Parts: sequence; structure tokens; C-alpha cells
Amino acid sequence: MSRTLKFNEAIHEAIDLSMANDAAVYTIGLGVPDPKCIFGTTLGLDKKYGSQRVLDMPTAENGMTGVIIGSALVGMRPVMTHQRVDFALLAMEQIVNQAAK
Repeated sequence: MSRTLKFNEAIHEAIDLSMANDAAVYTIGLGVPDPKCIFGTTLGLDKKYGSQRVLDMPTAENGMTGVIIGSALVGMRPVMTHQRVDFALLAMEQIVNQAAK
């Protein structure tokens, strides 16, 4: 038996399952708890898991990526979202020069 999911539904299900199975998983990003829920990928997660695990972030991608890398280093399991690739590109310095090393 197979099922078909839209891309955003698959992302939502993966985040939801991860958060349900591990209390160290949290999701953060610009607009994560927003009513539009980043194209539905975080829909209802704030109500299900609370504001301590579903976090909005300021428009400071490079800085917030550094914070998230630090939380991963101490055992948390962050899921960071960027609404568009150009926002993710602003965080490349942290990913390439900090997380990778």
C-alpha cells in the first residue's frame, strides 16, 4: 500500500513525528508559528507542542543560525526553516565556517 503526499505535507509529517518521538527536537524559523505556517509545513505544531518548542525568530538568519548550531552542540535537535533560499544563503557563513568545523 502506498500513499501520496505533497512536499509540504511530507515535511510537516516528518517534523511532527520527530517532535513526538524526541523532546529535544524543536523547530524555529521566521514565521513558524504564523497562521500561514510556512506553506503548511508547521501547521498546528505550536498548539500541539507549545511555544517552547515551536519558535519564531527575528530576521537575522546568520545570527540565529549560530544560536541554533550552539543548541545542537549541547544536545538539542533543532529544525531550522528558511522561507526562501535567499534567506538560507545569508546563513552560509555559519554553516560553512562554524557548523562544518
